[in-house]
Amino acid sequence: MLSKAQRLTNNKDFQNIYRRGRYNATAFLSVNVLPNRSNVTKIGVVASKKAAKKAHDRNAVKRKVREIARLNYPLLKSGLSIVISIKHPAVGIDYKILEKDLLSSFKKLDLFKDEIPK
Repeated sequence: MLSKAQRLTNNKDFQNIYRRGRYNATAFLSVNVLPNRSNVTKIGVVASKKAAKKAHDRNAVKRKVREIARLNYPLLKSGLSIVISIKHPAVGIDYKILEKDLLSSFKKLDLFKDEIPK
């Protein structure tokens, strides 16, 4: 699990990132990113009722995405605020496919440090 310092929790932060941040969308996820004033990268994961009607389905996908973000956190540049929004087709998708989708978004938005994962 990401530490409390590495998580986005404030609604105003989410709204600010949506309004002013850069954006990339794939079939299963959309990623918004905005530089923050600290040297810590913060990540928030969102799944609306539109993505999945049942809470346990939304939570299962969010757990997968959070784990992917946690494992790749050391490879990310510092000082970013990242919001990952889950789309409807992501429910029930295999972990490896979600991982490939999220990492491709991170690459397109140039969020990785010098070393890029395969």
